[in-house]
Amino acid sequence: MSAPESRITLPDLCYPHFHQLVHEAGFHKTDPWQALVAVTQIALFQAVTADDATYPLINGLVENIPTLGCLACFKPDAFEALVHVAKSHDLGAVKRLGESWVKKAPDA
Repeated sequence: MSAPESRITLPDLCYPHFHQLVHEAGFHKTDPWQALVAVTQIALFQAVTADDATYPLINGLVENIPTLGCLACFKPDAFEALVHVAKSHDLGAVKRLGESWVKKAPDA
């Protein structure tokens, strides 16, 4: 018998952080702002899971990440760094920043 499948969902950014990301990064209606939001949420997930202090708050289960709420609220310093990088409109740079946090994690 196989173990039940775990599903990880990412909480939405709260409206203030969503607005800050899109507008401070200088994205407009015709820009790929949806992709910006998606890659930022993934990078925030990487920042959260790379931080050992997160695990006691989620009972050691990444499936409980949504209980933290907006990940930008939870990791404001990481969010600010992501907004700064997003100003380049290089979504790959946002992705690489998230990956860098994972690589620097103690268990990486």
